[in-house]
Amino acid sequence: MATIDPEALVAMLDRLKLTAIRDQLDTLLDEAARSEMNLREGDCQ
Repeated sequence: MATIDPEALVAMLDRLKLTAIRDQLDTLLDEAARSEMNLREGDCQ
């Protein structure tokens, strides 16, 4: 998977007026980060 600069992505979405997609991506990224943290915590115990 290619790495994308989050700031560049936000700038592109803002220019295209796709703020709803940006908000959905933010939510999905937050959920993924929490989920991954929970999986890591489970591995340590």
